[in-house]
Amino acid sequence: MRIAGLDEIKQWIMGFGPEAFVIEPERLKDIIRDDFKKALVQYEEASSVFGEPGVLESKADFIR
Repeated sequence: MRIAGLDEIKQWIMGFGPEAFVIEPERLKDIIRDDFKKALVQYEEASSVFGEPGVLESKADFIR
């Protein structure tokens, strides 16, 4: 597959959520990891405002 850049394939990979695992290139792994970390921070901040439902709390614990 030919792609224009890592941003193009990043969105496709992110659509799979935790079901996807990037093997290489290392730069793409770093981009995906950083995006998931940012998402986790957003959910943690939201849970402190709205309270943490038990289901989301267990998923967050799994990710850590």
